[in-house]
Formats: sequence, C-alpha cells, structure tokens
Amino acid sequence: MGISDRDYVRYDNRGGAFTGRGLDVLGWLIIANIGVFILQLVWTRPDGVFGVLRVPVLNTWFALAPDKVLHGQVWRLLSYDFLHDQHYVWHIVFNMYVLYIAGSRLRSLLSPREFLLFYLTSGFTAGLAFLLWQLYRGSTIPAIGASGSVAAVLLLYALHWPRDVWMILGIIPVPIFVIVGLTVILDLYPVLWEIGQGRSQSNIAHTAHLGGMAFAILYYQRQWRLEPLLNAVLHFKPKRLFRPRPNLRVHTPADDPLRTDAVALQARVDELLDKIHREGEHALSPEEREVLNTASRLLRNRRQGAS
Repeated sequence: MGISDRDYVRYDNRGGAFTGRGLDVLGWLIIANIGVFILQLVWTRPDGVFGVLRVPVLNTWFALAPDKVLHGQVWRLLSYDFLHDQHYVWHIVFNMYVLYIAGSRLRSLLSPREFLLFYLTSGFTAGLAFLLWQLYRGSTIPAIGASGSVAAVLLLYALHWPRDVWMILGIIPVPIFVIVGLTVILDLYPVLWEIGQGRSQSNIAHTAHLGGMAFAILYYQRQWRLEPLLNAVLHFKPKRLFRPRPNLRVHTPADDPLRTDAVALQARVDELLDKIHREGEHALSPEEREVLNTASRLLRNRRQGAS
C-alpha cells in the first residue's frame, strides 16, 4: 500500500539511526508487525468452494472490512494496521523500513508513549478515512497494512526536518520534502481519478494514506500532544463533577514565599518541557530530571490532598 510501492529509499543521516539503547517502542512496533505477518503466513484456513485457496485467519477477524465495522466490529479500525499482504513480502519490508528510518528521528523528539499514541491514532484516522471512502463508493472491499500510520510518521518527520536527504537506490540524493510531495501526489491522483471517472484504477488504499497524512499535518500545525489527553482520561473521576464547590476561596498574597517558589518552579518546568520538545528527553541533565521529578511529586501530593 502506498509507500511500499515507492522506489527503494535510504536515509543519509551521517550518523545512523541506531541508538545503542536496545529495543524501545519503535522496535516493539516493528517486532509486533513482523510477528503478526508470520502468523498470517502459517495460520490459514481453506477458502472457496473446493478449499483450494487458503486465507489467513487473522485477516478474517482483523482486516478493515467496512461492513463488519458497521455491524459493531470497531476494533478493525485499529487492528488492520498490523496486518500485511502475505502474497507480497515487500509490503511489510518497505513499511517497516520507512517506519524505522523516520521513526528513529521522531523518537528523539517524542516520548515513547507519545510516539506510540501518534502511531496508533494515525492508523485509526487512516482507517476512518478509508471507511468513509468505501461507504461513499458503496464498496465492502477490506484493507490491511500499516501504510497509513507509516505515511503519517514520514510526513511528521519531514515537517520537522524538511532539509534531510534520502538516497534513492543508494545513489541519488533527494530532499525528504520532495519524496513526501511525490508521495502525496501519487496518493491523491488515483482518488481524484476515481471521483471523475467513477471507477478505481488501483487496489491500493490511497485514502488511508491521505487520512494518516492529514492527521500528521494537524498534529504538527496545532502542536497537539496525545499523552496529556490520555492521562486526563485515565485519571478522570466522575464523582468530582457532582462534588459541591465551597463558597469560600483561599487568597494567597503575591509576595507569599510559598507562592513565589511555586511560580518559579512552574517556570522552570515550562523551560524543561520546551527543551524536551526541541531536543528530546535524553538531552536533560540529572539535575534537570530531578527538577521534573520534584514538580511531579508536588503535583501528585496536591491532587491527593484535593481528593
């Protein structure tokens, strides 16, 4: 799908994408995709009248089939993202290669959890875009593949580092923004063709790629962060909505030393969060990490005291 059908690419970063820190969230995502692909190859069932053809069992339950989603199997909007075409090994090879190269850059900017949330949300958005397109077409053909998420990762990477150069076929240097621009054109053209001609000329889920890239653009332009949203959902307490509010308010003078210390700490935390956003969490010194740990403990104690 999409990126997997593009020419071979190699990223020239003059330093490699290896961090020497072992497996992180990016490595586990790649392992998960490869593991699921192996299961697709070996766990099959007969299909067709005579049972000559065999199809992966996982595809039956987890591919993005529009009619199944409409009947309540909403997990398919995310599970399809870990399936690949078992008849075309380059589908998963190119997806995982691009994910590794572009993701290696992004993981220096995003925390592991934030990167995972971005990847999964991109896949969900890509799946939703494909679902809406299939409903518009009146088609029930399913989709599989991580190309929607990978396209989002690639575009977000290009938005942050547009001057990076990739080597096409190992010999032709091309700026990443040119590669992404061509990718958008190659995905948009078939969609426009189908709108005008009323019929498809490709079996690639181009709308899924476009949906993933659209989310990446919004994520970048609006400077979204998904981890705080997840934390807010996980720590949400409905009973607080019905707790009566006190009529009295506590007033702290501006020259109160406790307030002054709290304001100074908050300012320092904001500086460190900006540094993490620019350079990655690994750039923090032990003293700076201790400042964040102290602020975290104070905030946790304050919440427990308010509960």
